[in-house]
Amino acid sequence: MEIPLVSVLVVTWNRKKDVLETVQSVYEQTYQNFEIIVVDNGSDDGTIDALRLFRPEVRIVTLDRNIGISAGRNAGIGIARGEIIFFLDSDASLDHNALTNLVRRFQADSDIGVINSKIVNAYTKQLDGGPGWAYSEEQKANQNVEFLSWSFSEGGAAIRKQVFDRVGLFWELLFFGCEGQELSLRVWDAGYKVLYYPESVVYHRASSQQRVAGKDRDFLFFRNSLYIYIVRYPFWMLILIGPLKIAAVMIRGAKRGYLLEVLRILSEVIRIIPLLLKHRKPIQNHTAFLYLKLQRQQGPLSWSLSSWLKHKA
Repeated sequence: MEIPLVSVLVVTWNRKKDVLETVQSVYEQTYQNFEIIVVDNGSDDGTIDALRLFRPEVRIVTLDRNIGISAGRNAGIGIARGEIIFFLDSDASLDHNALTNLVRRFQADSDIGVINSKIVNAYTKQLDGGPGWAYSEEQKANQNVEFLSWSFSEGGAAIRKQVFDRVGLFWELLFFGCEGQELSLRVWDAGYKVLYYPESVVYHRASSQQRVAGKDRDFLFFRNSLYIYIVRYPFWMLILIGPLKIAAVMIRGAKRGYLLEVLRILSEVIRIIPLLLKHRKPIQNHTAFLYLKLQRQQGPLSWSLSSWLKHKA
């Protein structure tokens, strides 16, 4: 097969030990036509010096502060030379054949714009059921079968460089959370496919230096979901999905004792609606119907209300 250059892009912040292990996993690939780009979001733990000593050939983008995961990825995309860009979390490792398999899959279908890897726990080798799994609990039975997807996990996904040229970069307003969900809408709207592909495997080591967890993570995902609905959904779809999402999160907040904080986030979103409307560029109706179909097959709309409250609200 042809051997296109793959840019492996890692965004990190104060994870020196983790990122060195991540970089090493790339050098152990059977596929060897790659470059590694590490975007450092203002680390002060010696990450940059350690990287330069460990692998001087790694291309490093140094930022003076933490500008967020979306903006960090965009900084790396700006210097990437590869036809394919693989986004890898700084606490994750690639399976030896990951790049070989995904390059082969891209070459088999030019309409594929994004490949979402199978992300497993690095220690148990079982499916990573947290942020690495964007699909329903029922869909876990099909975890070893590829399928078209409504979203992708940003910490283990490959995207053609031409897709960014066509649809634009990650949406920086999101800062953290739901970036793959929002970009998937634009990818599908441009005529590309988003594919879950289990032959590309990523091992998640789940760093102890987790940045956002618990209810803080819930809040960011709630806020960002509403941002996406307002900016990307046609009005009929916004009216259909928005109230359901808000109700589910409020019920969950009441059950867990942080309803007032949920209401605060909702009020913040309401305040910036004029700004969001200025950026509004909804997907086409035919894309919306396809997107809802995919969500019904293996996304949140395939779940019962109780499952959504537990896992996705």
